[in-house]
Amino acid sequence: MTDPQNPYEAPSSDLVVDQDFVDGSLRDIPRKLAAGRGLAWIGEAWGYFKQSPLNWILMFLILVALMFLLSLIPFLGPLVTNLIMPALLAGFMLSCRDLDGGKKFPVERLFGAFSLPQRNRFFILGWLYIGATLGIVLLIMLIMLLGFGISGMQAGFGDAPAPEDFMGSGGPATLLAILIAMLLIIPVLMAFYFAPALILFHDLDVVSALKRSFTGCLRNILPFLLFGIAMFFLSILAMIPLMLGFLVLSPIAMITIYVAYREIFLEA
Repeated sequence: MTDPQNPYEAPSSDLVVDQDFVDGSLRDIPRKLAAGRGLAWIGEAWGYFKQSPLNWILMFLILVALMFLLSLIPFLGPLVTNLIMPALLAGFMLSCRDLDGGKKFPVERLFGAFSLPQRNRFFILGWLYIGATLGIVLLIMLIMLLGFGISGMQAGFGDAPAPEDFMGSGGPATLLAILIAMLLIIPVLMAFYFAPALILFHDLDVVSALKRSFTGCLRNILPFLLFGIAMFFLSILAMIPLMLGFLVLSPIAMITIYVAYREIFLEA
């Protein structure tokens, strides 16, 4: 009698499911959506959340605990946090894909992307994000120092201005620095927003993922604007019961990345 299962055959288990792509091919040009879709993302994300609420909350709590522990490490803590964040976000994307496949995901799926072939690209994303934000911070500091320095020279080298005069004289430089920071950080966030999902599910290189993510966000400014306004008001509501609402709202915010990614980047 022939054994129906070959002991030398590669196992057909969930161990390899992480390397499968999401159903649907990647569009050449990201889809442009109606403004109202930004609100619909939240409702659809709630549909994912209520399928496995306990696991979503546990994943979020583990993420918060990990970020807190890393923050206790001077200098290296924030560096490591930003370095591994793309891979952790990919873990949330994997969990959403499991639900799409009709399966429950384990809590440890949060770390699932660390064992994938794309893990080095997630780390590169982290390094690039660190470099971009650090460059913005240094530029802002330079603008503020120049502004305060010019104000100080105008006041005279021999006179030490009072603290309130110092801050007042540096006001224009501070406002300019804030404006420039906003103008620079928004494109950075747009480029990185969908990049982990695009690398994870379509095996894109880092540069291609960043470009597609930026284009997808740029073509959907209005949906993202409405989405941001809605999340702002929901965040206020989440604060009311001792901020416990964030146990639900924060995972939903992660899930909306997956929901928006599918609608913007995949063929129908």
